[in-house]
Parts: sequence; C-alpha cells; structure tokens
Amino acid sequence: MAKTLDETRLLQFKKNLSSCVNVKSKVFYNKELILSYSPIKKKIGFITKGKANIVKTDKEGNTTIMRDLKENDIFSNLFFQETEDEIYIISNEETEVIFIDYYNIIKNCNQNCPFHNIIVLTLFDLLIEDNKQQNEKIELLSKRTVEDKILFFLKQRMNKNNIFKVTTSYKAIAEYLFVDRANLMRELKKMEEKGLIERYEKTIKINS
Repeated sequence: MAKTLDETRLLQFKKNLSSCVNVKSKVFYNKELILSYSPIKKKIGFITKGKANIVKTDKEGNTTIMRDLKENDIFSNLFFQETEDEIYIISNEETEVIFIDYYNIIKNCNQNCPFHNIIVLTLFDLLIEDNKQQNEKIELLSKRTVEDKILFFLKQRMNKNNIFKVTTSYKAIAEYLFVDRANLMRELKKMEEKGLIERYEKTIKINS
C-alpha cells in the first residue's frame, strides 16, 4: 500500500517540523489512549515510532479496527465524526507521537517560511490517504465470504514475493475483517488445505 508521504518529504517533514509550529512529543505505552473525539481540542499527530489503531466502539460494546497506523503516518481527530459510536486512537505497542498545533497551522506563519505550506499540503495528502483507507473498508465489506475478505486483506498488504508478514495479533486482524478470531483461524486453515495460502510462523504466502 502507498505511504502517506514519499521518503524525501518525510525527511524534510521530520527535520523541519518544529521550525514554524508548536509541537509536543509524547510516548504512549501498549494499549494506551492516544487521541479521542473532541469538538474543541483539534489535534494532529505524527507517529515517529511504533504502531497504533483507529478504533470504533459502538453502544453495544462491539469494537472495530478502522485503520492501522504505523511510523511516519499522520492522524487527526479533525476527521472523526460525532456519532453514538466512540472513535479513538490506541497504541499497539510503545509509540512515540509528535502533536502539531492545529490552530498554529491554519493561521499565517509569522516567519513566512515555506515549510508552513508543506504542512498544509501534507494535510491534504492525509485526506487523500484517509479516503483510500475508507474505500478499502467499503470494498472489504462488499466481499461475501470470509475467505474473500481474507484474500482481499492479504493481497492489499503482500510484498512483491506475495508474502504477508503478520506484525500484529490475529485478534486484531479478525476485528479489522469484522469476524471473530476463531472463525479467522478456521478459514485460514481451510485456505491452507485448499492450497490458496502457505503459513510459516509469522508469514503468510499467497498462492492465488
């Protein structure tokens, strides 16, 4: 899957992040709340280390992983919608985040530095990337069988050798696919027996 920013822009972003905006860095430990919906406190975060998930919990307590976040990804509660469901970001391991002052970004930079414009363009790229993620979710939900969902998920994330590296728990993958873990493991076993996939510890090779 495409990264939010290319390598050159990432290096520039990291190097100059504090040049014209107020930033704060914070480390979150595993399963710690990073950000939740707020109509007042608008925050933008940039992950410099670790992994996190955008999670939705409905009023019945059902939890769904809406999006995986990793190093160099940007997120914001600007795009969270006010609903009965609770939407929040939680760390998936020890994770370091730089928070950028939203209100400092939208006003004119006193130094008239070009990096300020780069931040605005980066946020535009975030919208595009978020739209891609949402489209993936819609296509995933359109799959009729668990097998089809699994294959779609794996093919979106496999490398050039058709190998998917399992970097998170199967429980987290099951939640992303809207199935329970037992069902996921059962389907993976069936797919392996049919020759669709091969599993080796923390990797899955896709044969189809």
